Amino acid sequence: MPSRDVFQRTDDLEPATLAALGERLEFRGTDATFSRMREAYFDRLPLDSAGAVLDVGCGTGAEARALLRRPDFDGHLVAVDLSPGLIETARRLASQDGLQGRVDYRVGDAHRLDLPDGAFDVVIAHTLLTHVLDPTSVLRQMARVTRPGGTVAVFDGDYASWTWAHPDPALAAAMDAALIATVVANPRLMRDMPRLLRDLGLRLGEAQPNLYAEVGTGRYFLGAAESYAPLLAAGGLVPAEDVQRWLEDQRRAVAEGTFFASCNYYAYLAERPR
Repeated sequence: MPSRDVFQRTDDLEPATLAALGERLEFRGTDATFSRMREAYFDRLPLDSAGAVLDVGCGTGAEARALLRRPDFDGHLVAVDLSPGLIETARRLASQDGLQGRVDYRVGDAHRLDLPDGAFDVVIAHTLLTHVLDPTSVLRQMARVTRPGGTVAVFDGDYASWTWAHPDPALAAAMDAALIATVVANPRLMRDMPRLLRDLGLRLGEAQPNLYAEVGTGRYFLGAAESYAPLLAAGGLVPAEDVQRWLEDQRRAVAEGTFFASCNYYAYLAERPR
């Protein structure tokens, strides 16, 4: 099924859709399992010696704010996103947290970063690369702006593994495929990262595999279903009545304690050789 990744169009979405995506990003940023995965790879970054960090594809700034709150980081953060609306939200939320003086939010395209070579000690792409048009170009830009000896960090989902249970196998498969196509442009990218990093001259130092699964309960994945499933009917990918039946069955599964959904996530930490 061809990708219709809504995150590639965050600079040109209707306000209601953009607001819903922003709410989802903020919800994810506070989710306990997502926070644990984030902090696990943050713990492995050389933040105590990092004077300048770049967050590429920062969205609403949830991960940027988490980084700025860490006691081992007292440097300056630059955060870039394609969407003026999400950047506006990120600035507002940083101001509310009293963090605005340490972060410079900018509108920009990750494929063409308007930043100097070797300017950052650490460059992060948190759930960005699976959404972009050309992941290799974005990785090349990330490597370019990382100083020699600095760290490139990528965290993202292996969305080819993203799945929900449903008693109708045909509908389950159709909904999985349509949800992936609607939200993710590059669902298998994390499987290619070791090769891509090597081809760009980056030295892989560490990889952290994670499984996020909800069995019986469904707070995180049910929230994803509620946020994204309505887009399938609007885009004509799945008939509206099938989407509604699938959603109602997911809600019922949570209520009955029979819910199942899961996805694999990976963090890759690589060095730009000196």
